[in-house]
Amino acid sequence: MNVFQHLDELKDSDGVGNDAIGLADVFRSLGYKTHFITRIPRKGKPLQSTFHLVGNFHEKTNANDIHILHYGGAGYPYTLFQNLPGIKILRFHNITPAKFYKDTTTEDIFHAMEKFESLSYLELASLSIFCDSVWCDSQFNYETLSGYDFRNPYVIPICKSYQKFPKKETDSHNNHSLAFVGRYSPQKKWEDLITFFSFWEKEYPDAKCYCIGSIIGAFDGYFERLTDIVRKLQLENKVQFLMGKSDSEVLTIIQNSSAFVSMSEHEGFCLPILEAFGCGIPVFAFAAGAIPGTMKEGGKLFHSKNYSSLVQMIKNNLSEKHHRDQMIGSQYKVLDDYNDFPFNKVISGILQSGIK
Repeated sequence: MNVFQHLDELKDSDGVGNDAIGLADVFRSLGYKTHFITRIPRKGKPLQSTFHLVGNFHEKTNANDIHILHYGGAGYPYTLFQNLPGIKILRFHNITPAKFYKDTTTEDIFHAMEKFESLSYLELASLSIFCDSVWCDSQFNYETLSGYDFRNPYVIPICKSYQKFPKKETDSHNNHSLAFVGRYSPQKKWEDLITFFSFWEKEYPDAKCYCIGSIIGAFDGYFERLTDIVRKLQLENKVQFLMGKSDSEVLTIIQNSSAFVSMSEHEGFCLPILEAFGCGIPVFAFAAGAIPGTMKEGGKLFHSKNYSSLVQMIKNNLSEKHHRDQMIGSQYKVLDDYNDFPFNKVISGILQSGIK
């Protein structure tokens, strides 16, 4: 028995990559041979799976095989996924609305993203016709597909085991520095984080804002816009754009910060929030997209970006040890729930129920 996972590129550090690698581990434990079919060659660490490129895929497949298409928008040539024999499962991650690119990038990029969004939803309509099941990684993504007639829909979180570090009993939480992790893309609302930090650092002049991410070349002008905002607010020595960091380096930076703050307005899951939970620091996030569902009862949500009020709310939770410890405890509990999710049992049950 074989399971083939189809995706543009298999990365070690993003949510889709973590999920695909985790699912491969689950399927191997269930007795399957695991494969990845990608458009872009693999560059990460060696894995116990066979790799194929879309353009030269010649593996013999049969009706008992399983094909999983990781979908986050148009790009992967899904006709290969459609035409190969076997059970077809759509693993839906999310589609970023084009509105986030208006006035944050060039007009050409905004219109290109409008076309990308429209094409993605047209592809979803086609995929709903022939897919045997859809596995959404969040309730938010499940609801996004509510207008389509997908068979056998399920919500299964990103397939990953999260590290949980002990809460540091040091003064590290008193450095008042803030962190966030994500691509430098408009929906993450980095500009709002930087603007908020300009209020925060008036309370705590020694604080830093660690913006840990990667530049996306297609979003022309957005990163330059962020650096312009930093200059205008005279925060050059306080806002740090950190790129090219390893996973362990990222976790260390988060651990040594006082709080993790997300201003993002569109997330299909938001893996970094759960990684921050495991780092033992309080997490504060704008209640948008999948974030409330991902955080469950952990961390603190805020529903408005009133920066003065937000400074006071975060300040109160960080300065009062009882509140801080309570937050971290609730976050650890949520992380335990994710780590206890019975992926093997759930996926085995879905397959045994007959999803074809």
